[in-house]
Amino acid sequence: MAALLLRPDAVLPGSDAMTPKFGWTVAIENGAILAAGPDAAEAVPGAETLSLPGCLLMPGLVNAHQHGRGLTQVQLGFPDLILEAWQTLKRRRGWLDPAAMVPLAALRMLAAGTTACIHANTAWGRANQEDDLLRTIDAYDAAGLRAIVGVGVQDRASLVFPAEEQSAFFASLPEALRAVVGEPDPPVFARTAAEAEALFDRLAERLPAHGRIGLCFAPAGPQWVSDGVFEAVAAAARRRGAPLHLHALESVAQAGAAQRLYPEGTLARLASLGVLGPATSIAHAVHVTGREATIAAETGTILVRNPSSNLRLGCGAAPLAEWLAAGVRVAIGTDNQTLDDTEDLWTELRLAAALAALPSWHAPPRPDPATLLLMATENGAAALGLSGRIGRIAPGFRADLVALDLERLRGAYADPGLPLESLLTARASAASVRMTMVDGRVLYRDGEFPHLDADAVAAAAARAAEGSRAVVAEREERVAQLVEAVAAFHRARWR
Repeated sequence: MAALLLRPDAVLPGSDAMTPKFGWTVAIENGAILAAGPDAAEAVPGAETLSLPGCLLMPGLVNAHQHGRGLTQVQLGFPDLILEAWQTLKRRRGWLDPAAMVPLAALRMLAAGTTACIHANTAWGRANQEDDLLRTIDAYDAAGLRAIVGVGVQDRASLVFPAEEQSAFFASLPEALRAVVGEPDPPVFARTAAEAEALFDRLAERLPAHGRIGLCFAPAGPQWVSDGVFEAVAAAARRRGAPLHLHALESVAQAGAAQRLYPEGTLARLASLGVLGPATSIAHAVHVTGREATIAAETGTILVRNPSSNLRLGCGAAPLAEWLAAGVRVAIGTDNQTLDDTEDLWTELRLAAALAALPSWHAPPRPDPATLLLMATENGAAALGLSGRIGRIAPGFRADLVALDLERLRGAYADPGLPLESLLTARASAASVRMTMVDGRVLYRDGEFPHLDADAVAAAAARAAEGSRAVVAEREERVAQLVEAVAAFHRARWR
């Protein structure tokens, strides 16, 4: 790849340098940053120049928890409900082809300045995880986004939890609803650590050589995975130097089940099983207690904040200020369920900050702009297992970058004494993004995707969605009855 010199108005290097630098340029060669600073041009004499007038250049954002859903859940006919009811409602549809869904999700992220993501364990509606993941890998590869793709693991409680109560619940259902459910624990994900390891290794052999796509182990969550499988999967991840990514303590029902399953505390149990550590990230964590936040901090485990999804699905607001006060490393993700139905990580950051502001003079402080930017860049990189490779503008890091329109950020007026990083976290949005680059390659600029036909991608997603519709009057009625039965089960057990 030819050398390239980027000339923005300002550069925000990231990490401990969250104050924008004016007069800097950034030199890139073979997808990596060679130099950044006033004299960076000297590192690439005669290089092609990409001028970015009126722009702030910064590290690309990292979406540390999403599922590759290009069409939103509302678009697919799943209005917001409490999480467990909402998950059951999704039985209205059949298989959704990830080869059509993931490209649209990737383009939406690129347009919002996201350059890398974790693709969490995703059930697309059939029991063939290997084929789905191969399609997913190919889709991210074609889109150019950097992605860590999760190999899902689950061996219990697919219908309701705790697992010990599922058999009786299933038996209590009318025959017509049992037919809608099918097998209570279908083999959608790997059921054993050995199965997960074998799948991980087969997929690893087929990853593209460029290195933008990687794998992680993605056990679904504590109430869905038995202790023995969790322990063995964590060991498998360590042997391969692979990240571990899971859901935990997302909803009231999950928190209630966890109290029964893990009386010593969910994170305490996971720590005893060897699950926690700097290579582990936990999405949601809404109902993490103060002691558990301390365990996360002590083990270096990353907690991933998903504010919009948690509000929309009746889960609550995670105690971000308390996490930060305890020393937890925090990243952020959209969960493909943002408040305004976009993939705008900037909005998620603002919502997370607003919800962290507690109504007390004695509460921990809300996150400052530097903390918010770290959540969306370097901490996200750590969740992906890519610390030292992405998340900063510094020599040796990959050139995953985003350029933002300074005029749009400032609007009609901005006080000259206001730090630019404060303006950035207060006002930036997908509409501010002028250019997104991954590995030194421009993938989005001024509303256009040079490498893909966005209209064709959207049309393919629409065709796949239409083909997945399983809505007929009889099934619609039965799924609605099943949703109510699941809701009643949880309503009787949790607050």
